[in-house]
Amino acid sequence: MSGPVYLHQLRPTVAVEKELEWFFNRAESDMGLRSNFLASLGRHGPGPQVPSPEDGVEAAHRWRHVRGWLAAIEATHAGVLRCAYELRDWPVALWDAYGRLTGIVVRLSCAHDVARGLAEERRAQAILETDHAAWLAAECHRAALDPAFARLRRDAQARLARAGAAYTRVRGNVLPLAGRRTR
Repeated sequence: MSGPVYLHQLRPTVAVEKELEWFFNRAESDMGLRSNFLASLGRHGPGPQVPSPEDGVEAAHRWRHVRGWLAAIEATHAGVLRCAYELRDWPVALWDAYGRLTGIVVRLSCAHDVARGLAEERRAQAILETDHAAWLAAECHRAALDPAFARLRRDAQARLARAGAAYTRVRGNVLPLAGRRTR
């Protein structure tokens, strides 16, 4: 054995967190075709320079690496990471109560309905999660008193720790795949 595992070692590094947030939320935009409208405005345009084609290629390269690392871990771990890092419009009370764990907690609360086959496709799953998120947000005031909420949090924390550790293990000690353009 290599010694004790400390709590801070179970959390992904800041670079890994930024990488996963980018992958699940902004990668497609960074790689995609963009309108040339802003470029046509020239100096009268509203913001910074339009990204170059090289920026799109670099984003595609970064996306391919992250996708490969996610494919190398168990599908359940990749799903947990998607739940944790993909931005969704969660109720504020729920996000305040669970933070990064919100998506995982909602998915866990839906597990019974999914096991019965009520959410077989992605769209049905999203509707089911929205309904459960609203119910959980309404019940957040009970979270401190109800052991079921404590179990949801503990299970979500454990799943995120295992998924993050699996991803970090596969990823290795690669330098952050930051692009030239930081956002």
